[in-house]
Amino acid sequence: MVFVYSIQSISIRDLQCQLMNDDMAIFKQFDHIGLVVSDLKKAMDELSYFFRFECREQVELEEAGIRIAFYPLGIGQMELIEFQKPMEEVDSIVLEPRSGVQHVAFQVDDFDRTLRELKQKGLKVVKGFPRRGAHGKVAFFYPTEGLNLMIEICEAN
Repeated sequence: MVFVYSIQSISIRDLQCQLMNDDMAIFKQFDHIGLVVSDLKKAMDELSYFFRFECREQVELEEAGIRIAFYPLGIGQMELIEFQKPMEEVDSIVLEPRSGVQHVAFQVDDFDRTLRELKQKGLKVVKGFPRRGAHGKVAFFYPTEGLNLMIEICEAN
């Protein structure tokens, strides 16, 4: 069964507006929310049947054993992720289905600079990252005590 979650305290549109109005913001724009599923085909079928969602793109990263489906979602997209094999070099926090949204991703203009800046501010990069993702370089950060959510930065396309 697929569960679709909403972010209760702030809408994605409000988040986008805040990012666009703040010239000092570290993020360029909202990119996607990520949900880990155990059976990608089943999850895709259910999204199509129940909600009439249409998959925009499917990507298979064979060397990593990951299959991903992307769905348009307002100003960003929803990413369904199926891990087909263990990833020894990556912390298991990235592979675990979570209660709610697994991560929120933001595009950045200068990936390496942003990575350095966030690390200097005390965020810890998840083991196994940065690495190549479906559309370029990505890095995940461990959840902080106040925000139980992984944040991903990705290269702007």
